[in-house]
Formats: sequence, C-alpha cells, structure tokens
Amino acid sequence: MLDNYIAEVRTRCLEYKLDPNVIPAFTRLSNEELARIQGEYKERLHIIRLFMDKFLDKSKGIPLLVAVTDDKGNIIEYMGDESLEDTVVNQIGLQKGVRFTEEKAGVNSILAALELKMPVQMIGDDHFYHFLHLTACYSVPLFLQEKVIGTISMMTFLHVANPMIMASLETVVDSIERELDLRERNRYLDEMNQMILEQSKTGYIVLDESGNIVKVNPKAQAILDKIPHSISEMEQLGEVHERYEKNGEEIQDYKVILQNDAENRTCLVNFFPFQEGTLIQLHDITEYKKTESYIQNAEKLSIIGHLAAGVAHEIKNPLTTLKGFVQLVQENRYNDTYPAIMLNEIERIDQITNEFLVLSRPTVQAKDWYDVRELVKEIGVLLSSFAISKNIEITHSFKDIEPIYCDANQLKQVFINLVKNSVEAVGHNGRIDITVESPNPESILIRFMDDGDGFPEHILKRTGQPFLTTKEDGNGLGIMVCKRIVETIHNGEMIIYNKQGGGAIVDIILPQT
Repeated sequence: MLDNYIAEVRTRCLEYKLDPNVIPAFTRLSNEELARIQGEYKERLHIIRLFMDKFLDKSKGIPLLVAVTDDKGNIIEYMGDESLEDTVVNQIGLQKGVRFTEEKAGVNSILAALELKMPVQMIGDDHFYHFLHLTACYSVPLFLQEKVIGTISMMTFLHVANPMIMASLETVVDSIERELDLRERNRYLDEMNQMILEQSKTGYIVLDESGNIVKVNPKAQAILDKIPHSISEMEQLGEVHERYEKNGEEIQDYKVILQNDAENRTCLVNFFPFQEGTLIQLHDITEYKKTESYIQNAEKLSIIGHLAAGVAHEIKNPLTTLKGFVQLVQENRYNDTYPAIMLNEIERIDQITNEFLVLSRPTVQAKDWYDVRELVKEIGVLLSSFAISKNIEITHSFKDIEPIYCDANQLKQVFINLVKNSVEAVGHNGRIDITVESPNPESILIRFMDDGDGFPEHILKRTGQPFLTTKEDGNGLGIMVCKRIVETIHNGEMIIYNKQGGGAIVDIILPQT
C-alpha cells in the first residue's frame, strides 16, 4: 500500500513540475489562523508535550525533532534537538504554521500518515526532495474516538535511523491516544453530570473541607434563594452539618424547613462525603406535604360525613332531656335536682361537639406525652355513634401502660377511621373489641378486632395502597393515611390480618420512647 502511494505521489510531483533540487517555498498560515487552531488543540497539545518531553528526556544524545500537525497537515507545534533545527528546520523554513501540501512538499511521511491512516517512515531517498535524503522521518496518525485528528512525527539524521524509533513513537502515540480518549470520556461524563445537575429536581450543594459552599445547582438555588459563603451561616443546615461533621452522625432523609423570601420549603436532607468535602442533597417535598395534608383532610371530611347521623342522635338525646326540664319549669313544676341533671346533659353535648371538632382541626403535628387509653376513652362517644345504627357492641380491654410521646389528634383520627371501617364490615348486632396493652417494655399495642368477614386475600396483600378498597364508594385513602400517621409520624408499625373463624384484626404497635 505504501509503495503504491509513494509511486503515485512521485508521478504527481512530476505533473506539478516540482524540482527535487530546489527547496520549496511552503505555504504558511496567518498568525490568527495558527492561534485559532492551537486554541482548538490546546488540551491535546498539553498532553502531547507531557508525553513527548518525557520521551525526549530519555532519548538525550539522539538528535530528534518532533513535529505535531492537525488533520490538514499544518504544523502547530515542534520540539526537540537544536542541531536539527539549525541544520534542517531553519534551512528549509519549517516552522509553526507551515502547511504540508502535496503540491509543495511532494512525497513526505506526514501526508502519507494522514492519507493512509497508518504509521509511515521515509528513510533517505524515499523523500522526493534531495535535501531530505540525509534525514529519516517517522509519522504516526493521531486518533481520537476512531477519527484522525493529526499526526505526531519525528525527524532525525540518516545515520541515526533505526526501526526502534518508529516502534517507540507508536508506543508513545498509543499512550497519548489512551489519555486523550480517557479525558474525552471524562469530559462527556462531566457534561452529562452537569446537564443532569442543571435539570435535576433535587437540590445539590457541594462543600469543601472547610464547609465553604463551592457549588449549587439551580434547584438548590431556587430552594434557598440566597446562598451564603459558608454552610455555617445557614441556621438549620449549619446545625445538621455540624452533627454530621463533628459527631460523624449519619444524615439520611432528615426533615428540615428552609426559609426563603417567597415561602418556607420542606426538604428531606442527605449528607454524603464528596472528594475532600461534603455533598448535600435537598429533596423538596413541599408539594408532597401539601397533597398529603389535602388527602388527610379529605379523609377527615369523609369521616365527618359518616359521623353526622350518629352525632346528631347523640346530641338529640340530651336535648330532649333539656327540653323536658324546661317545659317542667315553665309549668312551675320545679325541683332542686333539675339544674344538676340539666348541667350534666349540657356537658354531654359539649363533650360530643368537642370530640367532633377533633376531626376539623388542621393537620399540624403537636406531640406530647399521652396515655393511649385516655385517647380511646375521649373519643368513646364518637365511636359509639358509629355503632348505633347496627346495634354494634364496642368493648374495651385496657392494661397498665406508660404514656408515650405522640400526636394525640392524629392518633384519634386513626382510631376513629379503624372503628368506622369495622362498623361497615360487621353485620347487625356485631362486636368490635379494642385492646390496649404493653407486650414488652419497648412498645405498646393497640388492637382493633371485629367479627366481620375479614379482608379478601388479594386486598390483604396490598392494604395501604391508595384507591385499593372493598367498598363500592370507597377510595382506599383512609388506611393509607392511617399507615402514614402510625409508621411515618410515630415510627410505629400497622399490621392488618384476618383472624381464624372470621373477622379482621388491625394491630398498631407504637414505640414506648
């Protein structure tokens, strides 16, 4: 292949009327064009210099000149032995910016390597011009991602020519290509990562080893609004970072509320080691919390609708009593015992309405120490109002337990929802048993057990999923809300299963501390 190529180029040299005895006047790029090309090849030239400088340093004593060209044959860099520069380079005018063309340079290794895409060596009279017959030239095409981007060539004196020069040059160029390919892949990955960070719905903050903020992505910028110099200047994140950095505490899905000028943002925060510093992830769950609150409030409204008839019945009874006593007073049939009885009936109405209002309060977490048995007792009137229409008996079995740290209103909502479900599941004259006990020192158990038909097997395996329900007009959100209150807000466990002989059991296990 090379022999045929050389023969064809020699023929064309005659057609160009080139004189092998005359040194040609090479075409040279303008300074601006040379600077532009060198700018495009800046990183590549940096890598080439690193490798070639090491090679030339190990080859001291051997007169070698290295030239680097682009894919058009323009010399954009050269380095090496000064003796060659004085005797050959300056003599023929080879310098940065010189363009090798067949019409001017004739047969040469640079154009041959570019054209044939293979290493080429031209020794002595392989060259067209006689002034190059005292030299040996070696050229290797430089590939990047399977595309020729230029050549790296070596020139030396003919008496120094050795096949090992070509072998060494090929090895060095192979190393350069590997490094360039690696950097290109890294650049691609960096660009991909940057694009992902720019488009990500998760906020990212990068800290150096001193806690200084060195980078934030657009999502983090939107969440925080104003970015300080150091993480320590951010009240909540600064405190969490201190716990992570000084105490070595693992920070995963830690909930914080961050303030900016527009609104407060609720975020789950993760801290990870990153290079010498820290990477902080901000998962904005503000909209999720709003939706979650909407679902929970919607479930409250559903419960209120079911409660309305029962509550009306419970209020009507004391009102009837009060009406009777008022009529007796009007008929001058007054008795000293009437005020006490009337006051008791008014207090009963007050108790019913207060418990009914539990469900209308906003869903805001307010934890304190409570006795779960008292919580169940406090909503006893509401629970009984469910059972009236079916004459269902609700029994309680309370054992000694310690108070727990919980959100009373939200647990009441869970209890009401579970009893409502049981009432709907059992038939007339059915039974619902509520048990509260402490099976071990670490937890308490609240069990709701009915004598209905239990859950179908396909439903039982997927309880807690939204829109999964056994009711014709149900939406499945009630159990989902209950599980979230128990498991997410109270770090407890909610287990639903069928009992032998029929009926369903719901166990709520809450931590004692």
